[in-house]
Amino acid sequence: MMKPTLTVVALIMTALGSTSPQSPASKFHVVLADGPYKGTYDVAGEPCMAGLQKKGSWHATWETDKEQKGKLSAVLIGFDPTPTFGNGLTASVHFGPPDSQVLYEILKPTFNVDDRGATATLTMKGDGRTTSYETGMQGNGGSVEITVTCGKITRGG
Repeated sequence: MMKPTLTVVALIMTALGSTSPQSPASKFHVVLADGPYKGTYDVAGEPCMAGLQKKGSWHATWETDKEQKGKLSAVLIGFDPTPTFGNGLTASVHFGPPDSQVLYEILKPTFNVDDRGATATLTMKGDGRTTSYETGMQGNGGSVEITVTCGKITRGG
């Protein structure tokens, strides 16, 4: 009896799509100009959401299930075209677990969406503020920019 060769096994795995990992649905690129976690962060997450909460809205979220002090734990952006309160823009970057979290929040974010149908790029930027949940202290977060490249989009009806 002949053993399958590596080439035959590789061809079968390629046909089944199991030789390379699937590309992430969304790629988050975060640039923090100041504060305790100044730097650049890149993570991958779930599909972006368009029009799920209401027509014209956009949301993208990345969260880890391994919240560790001093480590990136969440990136959230949201755009509501007709907010019931506030300006309808949410942009925040979180470090650590909830009880000792440091939050970067863009105070007056500008939002841009480049919707290409099957894919999109979402950008939120502006001046940030840091808040330590452990001490209650707030500080200057400097310029904050969050860019989400949506490789997949879940759209509302």
